[in-house]
Amino acid sequence: MTRYLALLILLPLTLVGCSPQENRIQQNGAVYCVDSAPTSMNPQLYGSGSLGSSLSHQVYDRLLTINPLTQRIEGGLASRWSISRDGLTYQFTLRKGVKFHTRPWFTPTRDMNADDVLFSFNRMLQEHHPFHGISGGSYPFFDNTDFREQIREIRKEDDQTISFILNSPNSAFQAYLASDYAVILSAEYADKLLLSGQPEQIDTFAIGTGPFMQQQFRNGEYIRLLRHEQYWDVVPGLERLAIDYTPKATKRLAKLITGECQVMSYPAATQVAFIKQHKDLLLDEESGLNTTFISFNTTKKPLSNLQVRQALSMAVNRDNILQAVYFQTGEWASSLLPPVSWGHNPNLDEISYDPVAAKQLLKQAGLADGFDLTLWVQTQGASLASSSLKIAQLIQGDLARIGVNVRIVQLRWPLMRSLLQEGKHDMVLMSWSADTADPDNFFRPLLSCRSRGSQGFNYSRWCDSQFDSLLEQANRTSRLAQRIDIYQQMQSRIQDQLPLLPLAHAVNLYASWKRLHNLEMTPVGGISFKHAYRD
Repeated sequence: MTRYLALLILLPLTLVGCSPQENRIQQNGAVYCVDSAPTSMNPQLYGSGSLGSSLSHQVYDRLLTINPLTQRIEGGLASRWSISRDGLTYQFTLRKGVKFHTRPWFTPTRDMNADDVLFSFNRMLQEHHPFHGISGGSYPFFDNTDFREQIREIRKEDDQTISFILNSPNSAFQAYLASDYAVILSAEYADKLLLSGQPEQIDTFAIGTGPFMQQQFRNGEYIRLLRHEQYWDVVPGLERLAIDYTPKATKRLAKLITGECQVMSYPAATQVAFIKQHKDLLLDEESGLNTTFISFNTTKKPLSNLQVRQALSMAVNRDNILQAVYFQTGEWASSLLPPVSWGHNPNLDEISYDPVAAKQLLKQAGLADGFDLTLWVQTQGASLASSSLKIAQLIQGDLARIGVNVRIVQLRWPLMRSLLQEGKHDMVLMSWSADTADPDNFFRPLLSCRSRGSQGFNYSRWCDSQFDSLLEQANRTSRLAQRIDIYQQMQSRIQDQLPLLPLAHAVNLYASWKRLHNLEMTPVGGISFKHAYRD
């Protein structure tokens, strides 16, 4: 602990000399210090991360929601829904009396209805839509899940009923509609902006139906929100909420201690013990839907040889990585799918750390004299960016013990992704955080044959017909028990072929004041303040 932080322990959790607005937040609300900067008020435009998730749960609602405790799909703006016998039509009945936010820039004249759902999805799906290209025309979650190709039609049946007609059955579809990115916008507001020649304001001056509404947004700095007094569900206990961009974990913790924040995202592993011991702070730890792993480029020699991939996997000391990097904030990964997932296979044969056996496998592969490999790591922008170099160095040391010389290459994400898609890498250290609770969100983007293309994330460049067949079987059946069985078979197939090596699952963490209650962590690591209140 630095001397600066040690001194802060003596300070009370209050602020002095604040502006009237800041005092109101401190007295009747909360400040959430986050690690990433807000660049938009529209979660549809966010690629991933806890900020987009948190924003989605404050300002907007979705047709469906995911219960954070059970991971089950529940109703949101849809009060009920049905699925046709052939699995192609999903029909939703919308709640009545749902109010959009009334702000200085817009006053709604009607309640939320099917026109708003139609607008919110058609904007993303239809390239000719007048709002599709606004703010860049990129909708990362929907682009990466092939959402456009799955939808045949979205049809308004009446003001309170809307149907989604799919091209083929997809059991993961409900999870897509419950994702943090499937927010419902106001079609009436969009029409007004289009007439005034200011369509881009839809993503900076937000109008949603969520428990909080926008007061102020400063790109790259902060977001200030007010309670939505006409919220259709339970009206929030907090009057105000601010989301403050504070990139460094040390500064986030300092702000938490001095009272400038009541909640901080992503405490550093080295801060966990201090937070647990502080009498006024609370640390929330929950298993996360994420995995850190090494992708092997299976199209390049010698990694195209299964024995080589097995040897490298046996040579990596994952226990050492957990102790040296994650401390008490990570879980040993036996599978790509985390244990918290309902599709996780708990019966996989673990790959044990055994450098002696690894060297024997290399000898059998004709590589007893060793060889050279590169390991790419991201320099910034990833959830594991701060520790990626340390993990890479530990892997480098492990593989050196079996005669493999690893050169670490650090790259910024835009360049790295371009080169990865061209297949110029040997190995790459990755971290994947799911956008939905459905296992499909791990397997399809990371390992399907189709995801080897320019839009996918299959950097193993592995294409396995058996795996893809199982993936489609899981999507076509709506029976949960059958889906679980198929996903467990898929994990066994990954274990047999080793296109990638799972290393660890990071525990989702946030720290808060003990006097702030009922915070809820979303499945992907964001926080909902919907039910929060202060003593």
